[in-house]
Amino acid sequence: MRRRRVLIGVIAGVAGCGLLPGPAAGASAESARARTPYVALTVLSQSRATVLRTRTVRVRVVSVIPASVSVTGVARLPARTGRAAARRTLVVARRTILPRRRSRILTLRLTTSGLTALRDCGAVTIELSARGIRLTPLKQLVNGRRQSSRLVTRSGRRAFRSELGSCRQGVLPIPGPGGFDARSGYFVGIATRSINPQPDGTFAGRPVYLGGYGIASPPLSPGRPATGILRNGVSVRAIAVSDGRHASAVADIEAQGWFVANKDAPLGLVDMRREVQRRTNGALPASAVVIQSDHSHSGPDFMGVWGGVPLEYRRLAFDRTVEAILAAYASRREGTLYYGTAPGRDLLSNQFEADPNNQAVDSDVRVLQARDAGNRPFATLLNFSAHTTVLGGDNTKVSGDWVEAANPQLERRFGGAAMTVVGTLGRTQPADRGCANTALAGDARSTCTLDAYAARVVDRAADAVDRATAVPGDPVVAARSYLLQDPSTSPVLLGLAAAGDPAGAPLNRALTPPWLTGNVIGTLTASVRFGDVLLSTVPGEAYPQIPLAVRAALPSLRGYMTAGLAGDQLGYLIGPFEAYPEPIRRTLFNQRGDEISPIDNDNYAFNVSQTIGERVTCSLLRGAGELFARGTALRDAAPRCGLFANDAGLASGADSTSG
Repeated sequence: MRRRRVLIGVIAGVAGCGLLPGPAAGASAESARARTPYVALTVLSQSRATVLRTRTVRVRVVSVIPASVSVTGVARLPARTGRAAARRTLVVARRTILPRRRSRILTLRLTTSGLTALRDCGAVTIELSARGIRLTPLKQLVNGRRQSSRLVTRSGRRAFRSELGSCRQGVLPIPGPGGFDARSGYFVGIATRSINPQPDGTFAGRPVYLGGYGIASPPLSPGRPATGILRNGVSVRAIAVSDGRHASAVADIEAQGWFVANKDAPLGLVDMRREVQRRTNGALPASAVVIQSDHSHSGPDFMGVWGGVPLEYRRLAFDRTVEAILAAYASRREGTLYYGTAPGRDLLSNQFEADPNNQAVDSDVRVLQARDAGNRPFATLLNFSAHTTVLGGDNTKVSGDWVEAANPQLERRFGGAAMTVVGTLGRTQPADRGCANTALAGDARSTCTLDAYAARVVDRAADAVDRATAVPGDPVVAARSYLLQDPSTSPVLLGLAAAGDPAGAPLNRALTPPWLTGNVIGTLTASVRFGDVLLSTVPGEAYPQIPLAVRAALPSLRGYMTAGLAGDQLGYLIGPFEAYPEPIRRTLFNQRGDEISPIDNDNYAFNVSQTIGERVTCSLLRGAGELFARGTALRDAAPRCGLFANDAGLASGADSTSG
């Protein structure tokens, strides 16, 4: 009994001297483990940006007895597609002496492999551990055993989330004092509404004609009356973005096209924009609302070129479009905008590939994405310039074509809601369309074909997200829209506008000023700014040279997007002048040029005039200059813009206040 009391007294005395933690040291809650001599480590570095900028990791080391402590660390990268899980040496090992019970903060230098691991754009976990050796080993026994000179180790770790939005060329940049330059302060909302006709493809007991292939309908031709709805059919999606003061909205209608104004009812795109302005009390002005059609060649013909649709159906689609924009505006939430691109030339084919004057293709896959404070995407906008012609003229089911397939794939890939804005469509078609499963037929084959092409585009969109960077600087949202008036030289368009009904092509575009005055056609362009990202919109299927000229005029822009068939649908917008010879030849002759073949290619036949492309280019340069504080400099620097002085005299917004 005496021997036991002496041993207990020795241990208590050691604890009292601070060599072992006693109850006064806060160990009572952890019982035996807390009373065991240990060395503990805590990771102090809170952000990956700080670690990368300083190339160091800060830790606090605590030892309850005098000890020699060695600190090491590893970085763990989780497995992901195409890569196994990895473990990399994080820091240069360091040894320190703690001569008495105390803590010490150490700054550990990253190794080359540690720096590489932390610049990976995905999630990464760093683990730091300390190995402690007693400086003055105890000689007495505890519980009948001699104590080891090695101390129990308690490691520290820190998990860093993925930073896909800050990636540049697949790696994280070494950030400045402001981190990765991410700025919140944008408010983004996104919404969708169905615009499907009845399940049998009709509406109000009358046929809904599909547009895009051939021309006209009974009595001149059978046309393509819809016989049903393919999968999800057609919808309208809208995104609204504001900077807390100014707002803009972009909507996409899955349809062949829609005119700026109609001749039978106030149901044109300009009327939709005015209605949005009215119902938001001017918070969303018409000049800041962009509405495009995705140009699906399996979409309803709201223009009347291929037989048209019932007035009641057009009114429903009108109402649903306005509803989607208002819902997107009402659902805005704060987030950070990210923009990224990936090459997509292999996803497109160029109708005039052999023509040296028409080599340019607007082929980037672009993504504008809004993320919350946890870096989780809640709104994704895909921008790509492929005709929505994956389905051919033999399809008679209502469909938004590859856009209808891409939107839900985007949502599954990134989370949140998504929409697609088709870009520059002139002479660019989707490449390598088809379904690998040759056993499928009918609707199953059609949806397989759509899903296959959409999956390739969405995979490339994922690459764009990997490379995306945060839109820097103070949040800025601004928009301009402009009225253009161009003398038309197209007998096809003017003829159908005036007398298309008897031919089965009741073209429903307004015949009143400012949209038609004699042979002068009125239309519009718009330009929208989101931080240092510019969206240029065109009223038809623009040749790639048009938006690329705007992009070249502002090389400092972080991002550039285009929206085709926006505000109006005037067919092909060919530009510059040098691009015309081949489209003209192909309108009259076959591809080889050895046979007369009227409208062998429709690009020139459905072109408003020889000046429309240059005129649209100049209007877009004007918008870019005004939005980015360049005034008229960009437009003035283009020599041919002097030909269109009449457009420059019209104020921004004249398109929505006229007519």
